[in-house]
Amino acid sequence: MPQAELPVGRERAATRSEEAENLISTVRVLVFEEVDGRYLYRYMSEGERLQVTGSTTSFEAKLTGTDKTVKLLIAGNYGDAFANYAPAAGSDEATVRSGLGCSFAGRTGNLPMYGEVTLPNGLVPGVENRFDIRMLRAVARVDVEKELDADSRSFWIAGVAVYRPNDRIQIAPNRLASADTPQVTEPSVPPGAGKSPVPVGVAAAEADPSAVGGIYVPEAAGETDAAAQLSDVTCIVVGGYYDGASELSYYRIDFNPGVEGHPFGQVLRNHKYVFRIKKVTGTGWSDAASAAENRATSIVAQVEAWEDFTTEMYFDGDNYLGVSSRTLTLGYVAGKSGRVDVQATVPYTIQWLDASGVPTGTAVTGVGTTLTGNSNFTVSIGRDAGADDAVSYLLFTASQDNRTDRNVVSRLRVSGGRWTFDITVTQENPSLYKDRIIRVLSVHEIGSLGTGTPSSASGMALRRILDNTKNFSPTGTVVVGGFAFTEVSNVEMQAVSTGVLEIFNSVKRIINAQDVIYLTYNTAISDELAQAVLAWLRADTGRVLIVGTDTEATNAKLRQYLTSDGTWKYYYQNNIGGNFKRAAQTDANRRFFTTPFGQVAENAVVSRADNYAAYCSDYPSAVTPLLVSTAAGQEKTLSVGVNQTSRIVYLGDANLNQNGSLSTQANATGTVTTDFDRLTANLWAWIVEQVCQNG
Repeated sequence: MPQAELPVGRERAATRSEEAENLISTVRVLVFEEVDGRYLYRYMSEGERLQVTGSTTSFEAKLTGTDKTVKLLIAGNYGDAFANYAPAAGSDEATVRSGLGCSFAGRTGNLPMYGEVTLPNGLVPGVENRFDIRMLRAVARVDVEKELDADSRSFWIAGVAVYRPNDRIQIAPNRLASADTPQVTEPSVPPGAGKSPVPVGVAAAEADPSAVGGIYVPEAAGETDAAAQLSDVTCIVVGGYYDGASELSYYRIDFNPGVEGHPFGQVLRNHKYVFRIKKVTGTGWSDAASAAENRATSIVAQVEAWEDFTTEMYFDGDNYLGVSSRTLTLGYVAGKSGRVDVQATVPYTIQWLDASGVPTGTAVTGVGTTLTGNSNFTVSIGRDAGADDAVSYLLFTASQDNRTDRNVVSRLRVSGGRWTFDITVTQENPSLYKDRIIRVLSVHEIGSLGTGTPSSASGMALRRILDNTKNFSPTGTVVVGGFAFTEVSNVEMQAVSTGVLEIFNSVKRIINAQDVIYLTYNTAISDELAQAVLAWLRADTGRVLIVGTDTEATNAKLRQYLTSDGTWKYYYQNNIGGNFKRAAQTDANRRFFTTPFGQVAENAVVSRADNYAAYCSDYPSAVTPLLVSTAAGQEKTLSVGVNQTSRIVYLGDANLNQNGSLSTQANATGTVTTDFDRLTANLWAWIVEQVCQNG
């Protein structure tokens, strides 16, 4: 048969793997400062020392320290964006966004990407400023699949082309719905962009393929005018052989999924558009250009637009199967777990694959089953309480520690109906953490952790646990380089910008240089520094905040921002009575009672030292109890709890860091022996994990 006559650009797009869709090879950081409520451009810096690990790219950039609120716009794989464009200092943010564009004539290199982060406390000079930024692909992906109905005539796909794509890509969108979870709801087309006269296409790699995919196109605006819908909008043209014919026919398919928010002709970045051919009813146009200029005829196609095309779902009539991710990474310690969500209206099985990708062992199916047969991982099928019957999850758990210098990798196949998904699960190795020093700041009060001199710590028993190399070190139970401790005074934490500005700015710089901050008993933090601490916490997912709640006044200015009703209820011992005990075990707190320092006995009692302790019965639902009251009827009244999503530990009694609650052995040498020793060490293992894995 003759080759398809779909015009193909000189830089023909090619199908690429999921890994390639995530690669970043060049990065440039554009720095803006806030001035009178507006962000003005100051300078840019090229990213250096790029390192790629899976779908994560790390890099370094030289930025100038400042106390002003800063916004960073990050352009990845920016192509020729800066060849003829250099923003003028003082330009407003909207002007720079619209000017930051690269040319498009089909993509063969890595996909242009964009991310941003706002730093309310500026950039701290002289220290490493670390940020986590989610990048958004600046293009959409097009796949065409053939799933013909029984009453359709036969059809062979020969090739696919996108007609009238925009010839420029605006790397920075005009608006993001959220910097934390980047997405767009409207296209950003750069000024001066025109429709490319050369279509972008992909020829079929084999005879009669079931799909042709991996075509990448810029965003495009929707169109309501009927004439323009024919001749101006971006569209798809499929070339193929109808019903055994030897001559090629061409068929037009439009970006028109019929979904609210996706008008006719609109193309949005970071979306995958799947055009599914269901029926071909007649011969198409004899040439591709005519098909592109006329209304779609003789072909029936479903159009699905999926945001963030790392999530995949497939439909067949009313049936579907989808997974939330094809990759999962777990920590190096045994017992680490993670889940992949599944949506399916058909029964599905799970089965391990060997190194060659061949199924091995026995497949299992159904909620409540567990798949073994793999020395590295187990995986169970579960369903959340109250979830729809079509919604379940796969819970992967690491079976043993990985103390080697290499990641451990296995693959699992999910099969249901006509579909299969292969999921790669990785247990990372701890080599990245062996040199990581965790910076800890506490306020000099009861239970504080001191400075470089261990004897300066009031919470000596906890400090000994953290300093013991059998517990936390490159060769310890928790692999980490160690801790660097700093203290500030209670007076310093009360600083305000209208007071001694030098002290206020100094404390802000100290705050921004930390990985963990413990605001201890009796801390009377100012409102301005409370907001600075919250901004520090939210700017980087590798940071953890420990909030003392011992008295009504302790951290009052901060607590008003953290709880659902603006307060943290405080009671003296004579209102509640008794000691503390381990909270009832749930899925949310199980890890704190089991790993990696061992099991904490059910209802284990923890002694309290005096009448000063905070109990809370109306904490937000996101807070998971670890220690609760032993008093009758107060089993859910917590004194220690964790908000794992926000990375905040609530500590209701500073004496818990001292000898008496922690063991005498812990106070002397840091040896973990009792139930509360294990709970405390497990809690700090979680803190280290947040810093090392997310920071």
